[in-house]
Amino acid sequence: MLENKVEEYEVVKKSSQGDYEHHERIVEDVGAQHRQNINRLMQFLWLIFGVLEALIGLRFFLKLIAANPDSPFSQLVYTFTDLYMWPFAGLTSSPSAGGMILEVPAIIAMFVYALLAWVLISVVGILFARSNARNVTVFERRSE
Repeated sequence: MLENKVEEYEVVKKSSQGDYEHHERIVEDVGAQHRQNINRLMQFLWLIFGVLEALIGLRFFLKLIAANPDSPFSQLVYTFTDLYMWPFAGLTSSPSAGGMILEVPAIIAMFVYALLAWVLISVVGILFARSNARNVTVFERRSE
């Protein structure tokens, strides 16, 4: 099991001005910046998978409403999502009626990609997590 090491530094600032004295002590976990970077990576991964989910959902909707497949927008959505739908091609049948298609593999793909995103982001969080702590103490008093 990996041990969470707390790397920290301390800065003590003292200043006096006349009869006024100011002390500031800052203890900061250096790993906090690392944790922030990991959180950004996790947010970026959620964004990528979210866009993929939205495009597959849009594909499902376009096929469901029998959108014109020759439309440039439909072609763009279908072309981009074809690569991500490839593993699910032929998995189940897609019932159709009057040009409308209920693309069941798209629903399965959305579920699988959401699960994959959750697992991947959880693994990143587990492997790279560090503690995040900051303690600031300020002491002020008038000199006598």
